[in-house]
Amino acid sequence: MSDQEHLREALANGDYRRAAEYAEAALVDDPDNALLRGRLGSIRMALGDFEAGVAALRMAAEASPRTALLWNELGVALATVGDIREAERVMRRALMQGSEIPEIHNNYGNVFRKLGEHAKAAACYQAALKRRPDYAEARANLGLVMLESGELETALESFEAVLAANPDDAAAWSHKAATLTAMGRYLDAEAGHRNAIVADPGRAESHNNYAILLNALGRTDEARASYTRAIAYAPDDAGIHSNFLMGLCYDRTIDAAGMVAAHRAWAQRHAPVGETAAFDLPADGPLRVGYVSPDFHEHSVAYFLESVFQHHDPARIALHAYSDAVTADAMTARLRGAATMWRDTRELSDSALLETIRDDGIQVLVDLAGHTGHNRLGVFARRAAPIQVTWLGYGATTGLPQMDYRLSDRWTDPEGVAEPWWCEKLLRLPGGFLCYAPPDCPLPMGRDGPVTFGSFNNLSKMNPAVIELWARVMNAVPGSRLLLKAKQLADLAVGEQLRDAFAGFGIEPARIEFAGRTASRDDHLALYGRVDVALDTFPYNGATTSCEALWMGTPVVTLAGERSTARYGASLLANAGFGEWIAETSDEFVAIASRLTQSRPSRGELRARLEASPLTDGRRMAGELEDVYEALWRNWVRPD
Repeated sequence: MSDQEHLREALANGDYRRAAEYAEAALVDDPDNALLRGRLGSIRMALGDFEAGVAALRMAAEASPRTALLWNELGVALATVGDIREAERVMRRALMQGSEIPEIHNNYGNVFRKLGEHAKAAACYQAALKRRPDYAEARANLGLVMLESGELETALESFEAVLAANPDDAAAWSHKAATLTAMGRYLDAEAGHRNAIVADPGRAESHNNYAILLNALGRTDEARASYTRAIAYAPDDAGIHSNFLMGLCYDRTIDAAGMVAAHRAWAQRHAPVGETAAFDLPADGPLRVGYVSPDFHEHSVAYFLESVFQHHDPARIALHAYSDAVTADAMTARLRGAATMWRDTRELSDSALLETIRDDGIQVLVDLAGHTGHNRLGVFARRAAPIQVTWLGYGATTGLPQMDYRLSDRWTDPEGVAEPWWCEKLLRLPGGFLCYAPPDCPLPMGRDGPVTFGSFNNLSKMNPAVIELWARVMNAVPGSRLLLKAKQLADLAVGEQLRDAFAGFGIEPARIEFAGRTASRDDHLALYGRVDVALDTFPYNGATTSCEALWMGTPVVTLAGERSTARYGASLLANAGFGEWIAETSDEFVAIASRLTQSRPSRGELRARLEASPLTDGRRMAGELEDVYEALWRNWVRPD
């Protein structure tokens, strides 16, 4: 057989390494064969040799500029390696040569989707479907972009059309379930995720997505089992493994040793220690500090970051922000305005971002995401800066030996803990590791009616122990009510399950009221006017929700635990001057909550005390951070 015949046989058998060898041999005899060179490029991409794959495809497309499919393959390859802007230019060229080819329209839509240009992406998918109405991939992609655009009914119709043609399409079941979740139909979504698993039991993404839903419903044990199956099917998927770690933060059964071991296992698998980088850094001028986050928009992380950005002293700190935010809003604009250098980095690969940070001469690099979604731990693992710090966005260790420090305080992580919950070296800020930027909103008016306890925490933080303790509080205050607000409670069936759980501890269903997602943040905050005393969750305390409650004049009762996330409430209350609302035992929690129904500060007094406290003092926080960063740099330059 000829080399080309061997090539076809190897491809038919899925043996890409042999296929690459035969393609290269065939090119020796026919070096000007652009289609053959393009095929070699696609094989190299399949093998993960992206640099060689892109180079071969580019050479092939330029050698045969009228061949639309070569430009199409090059565009797909460029999108794969993260060069999205160049991919868009190349896909435009492909479309000029092959406007009737539906695959090109579909792939062009994928590029626009990665750019966040949803309207253009939808138009491309619709163009592909016009040319091939039964094009299932384009129909599914249209559903995805509609989902991301908030056009939920249209998205649902798209996925149902795909499933009508192929009821065993596991990906379509997962996407339909995600759409149902966005619509607030959580239990319907659960059925969709189960169907996805039945359709393809070995599909890791289906188990991962099901676990995310289970975790959102507070079913931690089931979520952990589903994550474990997902990792077994995709052991090299760092994102799925990070989701598993995030789920552990809500697991009340895990101890310090188990938490640290699980995070170190992630680092060993996905971020092994490499060679130490050499840094060419500025010798003078303000210290260059970089903050890396996907949450530079209206998000809980930003609420604790805004005043720090605004109060950083430009004479001491040159503030560089590396933003992976998908959307921009008014918060983004405020953060951008406070930065010395702002870079939108969502389109950059880890390698490109690493190079950018090093070129910027960053001396201290701060991770604000940990193992949450769209994190950049891969960049930190490759040592982007000489000093690397994690702070704010994640409630556990990163597990990375390349992450040098973690910012905390004496309340969140007390001295002398027998079994530490972290791998990084702790830096305890004297005034607390959180600084809340309160919104400009009026206090609620007074109200009449029965005593109402409340929690606006996500249901992922609810567990049987929380329900049992809150029921004890309600039983200690006869006639009291409970207002729970969470996006999951838009599903009436989810609420009924919670009512049943409380009924097991003697709480009549009529005493519990639910609220789902509100139309605006102002509406959300106004609901605190109906809450007399806020009850904190555990072992994952509230942070933003607790600060919001205090700002709206509602006392918060917290139960301090062992791990960091179980002591957020203690840190916030101690820092705000309300240490008497911190319980060390369940009995104390019930007693404090009961006492507050009889006697508590007025809403105006509570806000005034919070406003005067270190918890809302951005200048304090920025100054303490600057002191820490400069001390770290001095020690790095001249280690003791």
